[in-house]
Amino acid sequence: MKKAIYFLIILLIASCTTTNSNNYNVPKKVTIAGKVLNFNPENPKIHLSVNRLGLGTLQIHEDIDSLGYFKASFESYTPTDVWVRYKTNFLVLTHPSDSIYVEFDGNPQQRPELLQSIKFSGDAESQNQDAAKFQLMYFSNPMYYDWDAKSKAVKELDIDGYLSYLDSLQNVRDKLYNQFVSDVNPNNETKVWAKTYLDEYYYHALAFYPSDHKSANNLTYKEWSVPVTYYDSLKKRLPISKSMFISGYALSSFINQFHYDYVRNNLWEEPENQKYKSDNGFLVVPSNVMDSLQVFGIIKYTPDTLLKQMVLTELIRENFDKSDIKLFEKYQNVIKSNIKESFLIEPLLEKYNQVKEQLENPQVASEAMLKKIANSSANQIMDSIMLSNKGKVIYIDCWATWCAPCLSEMPNSKELMKKMKGQDVAFVYMCLDSEEKRWKASLAKLQLTGQHYFLTNEQSTDIRKVFEINGIPHYFLIDKKGIIVEKGSYLRPNNVKEKIEKLLKE
Repeated sequence: MKKAIYFLIILLIASCTTTNSNNYNVPKKVTIAGKVLNFNPENPKIHLSVNRLGLGTLQIHEDIDSLGYFKASFESYTPTDVWVRYKTNFLVLTHPSDSIYVEFDGNPQQRPELLQSIKFSGDAESQNQDAAKFQLMYFSNPMYYDWDAKSKAVKELDIDGYLSYLDSLQNVRDKLYNQFVSDVNPNNETKVWAKTYLDEYYYHALAFYPSDHKSANNLTYKEWSVPVTYYDSLKKRLPISKSMFISGYALSSFINQFHYDYVRNNLWEEPENQKYKSDNGFLVVPSNVMDSLQVFGIIKYTPDTLLKQMVLTELIRENFDKSDIKLFEKYQNVIKSNIKESFLIEPLLEKYNQVKEQLENPQVASEAMLKKIANSSANQIMDSIMLSNKGKVIYIDCWATWCAPCLSEMPNSKELMKKMKGQDVAFVYMCLDSEEKRWKASLAKLQLTGQHYFLTNEQSTDIRKVFEINGIPHYFLIDKKGIIVEKGSYLRPNNVKEKIEKLLKE
């Protein structure tokens, strides 16, 4: 009976037709369903990452049933590509209203082997089959997998040498693209998608070279840096057109690169802003000044109208992710006068209302324990945590509402808690240097159980000093005897399960 139901679903999906219009004013449902062949019951989930321009990645996690079938849906204003991940990942091209069915082998650990097994039906069937052929060609090419050559170039080449190296790879990219077009004969949208994806290699490598070169050679900001004109090469990609929306992954990366590398570096090179730069290259800017500089800096230094809207959207969305609505409320007239596209401003306004509601009426997970310990020192706070969890292994997460890396780890922490439910391990979260209102709003959004401590600014400073916390996220692993056995930023939720299990056995 179950097989018959899935067969009916497949027929319904396959009978749909794509309506690919340029009306991006209203979101429409996209469905990606399929079957994982050679499905491993011990790996029962499939993960989708929907690339949304300026709005961040929408993460979807769906169960795979006992026969290997799955189904996921999301709302979309525009065409975009979506990462589908089982053991490894691949991109699926989608349009609003699409219903796509895909089958692939769940055994391969590497993309080329998986892509050789992939079969599509339903909407955009031939387009996605062509896109899979492109990915097979790209991920099988040394341009992608020769990491040693890439690392060698980053470490050894100076600025001019590295730019020449990137230019030399253009011939490889052009050859691959021309071969794809000749062999596969894709439609025009798929050509744009493939070209935009290939071009992103250049812009990604260009943007990361300065930091990666310093790191590879143990150089400081004072010892080596690139001139601000180095980032002018990012403007080669302009103008941005709506035909590029299908390549959401590549374009989202470029939005971020242009924002943080071109706009901000030009902004901080202005003579009047030099006073905010420290000797080590860090910025010390009052928050109200920072907000103004960011908003008007994006408007000033982003010459492309469509890109400007996306970069502004990214700035506001990043603040919303941190439960911060102050910047948007202060500059909403400027923001609304610059962001005209419905597919950008409408989701932003919806997100604003959600965050505002969470700030005003936070509904935290029912099992979460919220604690404040007034007038307590760092040692007293830690003693209280150990006393409350005597005889248990304790995993402490030090985070802040404004810390993007901290927040990005919370879904992993939530998953780790789920896997270790019922065992003698306590999950403790200490929120540092944050506003209490935003702390509660963040917990309402995250729906994270566990023990949650809010520390005042004074307590945050004390605990940083006493326990040598130089940056966050920062984690503590404490054994059943109350001894701190490990601490540091490397103890991320994805990396700590085996360590906790080892301590549980002691």
